[in-house]
Amino acid sequence: MKQLSILFFGLVISLSVLAHKNIAGNNLTVSINGNKNLQVSIDGKDFNLANSNILGTKTTIVLNNLEPGQHTLQIIRTDLNTMRSGRISAPFNLRNNYEMLINVNNNGSLELMENLKPGISDNQVAINNADFNLLLKNVKAQRSASERRNTISTAFNNTSKYFTTTQVIQLLQLINAENFRLQLSKLSYRSVTDRSNFYQVYELLNSQAGKDELVAYVNNYNEGGNPNSTMNNVNFNNLYQTIQQQWPVSVQMNSLTTAFTNTSNYFTAYQASQLIQIVSAESNRLQLAKISYRSITDQNNFNQIYNLLSTQASKNELSAYINNNSNGSNPNGVMTDVNFTNLYQNIQQQWPVGTQMNSLTNAFNNTSNYFTTYQASQLIQIVSAEANRLQLAKLSYRSITDQSNFNQIYNLLSNQASKNELAAYLNDNYNTGTVANVAMTDATFTSLYQSIQAKYLPFEKMTSLTSTFNITSNYFTSAQAKQLVALVSSESNRLQLAKLSYRTIVDRGNFNQLYELLNSQTSRNELDTYVKAYKD
Repeated sequence: MKQLSILFFGLVISLSVLAHKNIAGNNLTVSINGNKNLQVSIDGKDFNLANSNILGTKTTIVLNNLEPGQHTLQIIRTDLNTMRSGRISAPFNLRNNYEMLINVNNNGSLELMENLKPGISDNQVAINNADFNLLLKNVKAQRSASERRNTISTAFNNTSKYFTTTQVIQLLQLINAENFRLQLSKLSYRSVTDRSNFYQVYELLNSQAGKDELVAYVNNYNEGGNPNSTMNNVNFNNLYQTIQQQWPVSVQMNSLTTAFTNTSNYFTAYQASQLIQIVSAESNRLQLAKISYRSITDQNNFNQIYNLLSTQASKNELSAYINNNSNGSNPNGVMTDVNFTNLYQNIQQQWPVGTQMNSLTNAFNNTSNYFTTYQASQLIQIVSAEANRLQLAKLSYRSITDQSNFNQIYNLLSNQASKNELAAYLNDNYNTGTVANVAMTDATFTSLYQSIQAKYLPFEKMTSLTSTFNITSNYFTSAQAKQLVALVSSESNRLQLAKLSYRTIVDRGNFNQLYELLNSQTSRNELDTYVKAYKD
């Protein structure tokens, strides 16, 4: 129970708690003490006092099934002798699975009290000591960390099993990795019979970030399933302002990508459009628009996102992505960082290579798995043989959510024959219709870079760089192009070369790196305008 006493006139109560969906409605009880005339309203709507319960000088109002979230209670009390009125305004939030009592005392002070409703796991009996000791012994007997995690995960997922907080702690202490402890801590919460003691589990996490994430999970936990609820305004404004203040653009893009791929985040179309507008490059907006779709709670308004794209080609690509990747109402979302790290570490620790190849093949063949190009490249690099990498590269294409960056996968292959075979495979099986533009190898690039760097006069460097970017057989990663452009110092020269380089870039989703070479916002805007208007 929480209790808050506040003096009467002019004071505003703000009880900040998280709101989410309820199981059987939220109840609000308002008890008003004192012999005064009353006017009561909830969210601006007057309450008919004929429906209240009046006992002596105490008036009690009960509202059932009030929506979760923020509300405002307003009470006007008029003294019968002096006819002077006093106003009480009390903003409050109703939490899921809680009942609230607001008590107005004779002197005008307020008490706000919450009581937790019985939950699904309340009144359940925890596993007995004998069975728990057998489970604990079984977990300890597992030979690898992944087997121990799987055994504990299976126990927590078993809906017929319940545990005390102490039992949960004993199981979690058998896992050393922080990220897996956090994952299993979340999983355990459903089964805990004494949730008032669950705070003890937080102490198993070393980082404050991990503790905060677990607290947020518990606060937002919903019995029987958690429907996708839109991020509240406070959290959204904090997220927006944090990303908006970041620089350079690549940092903003990383943060935006993380926000949209976090499977616990959901946004309105309007919120998503605000986030996407933080960046200006068309390719970046298109990339974010694609990955945002999973998180949109009002997808009938998704046309707002299309309006952020300036070219019809981008709009068509976004439409095709949604049509091709939608499953019911949500497209396939990228595997979360936690799940990916778990998958990567499990496969990396396997031996021999044949076992790793089987696991990687299964990962790419699993139609519920989707990866960014970067994630896929990390998995493929677990093996070193060219033939194995080529086989996995072919398999991976189906699962790639940002296929415009797939050229990164070509760079994992060391010979041109393999790259050509991969390009032919994609053309034959996915009708990509393009020949892969492969970035210059490291050895060739280093030789080119050093030859231009060795030139003494600035105009000689400009001539060589201009020629390099104009050669139609040359292709570069954004990082390579950035190194070349940085060889000159003049802002106008850098802007000219940045424009010229765009044709050659194989990973245009990362082209924002070149904006960092320009000091003035005017130059960045000019480059951005050029990129948006560019047509291959």
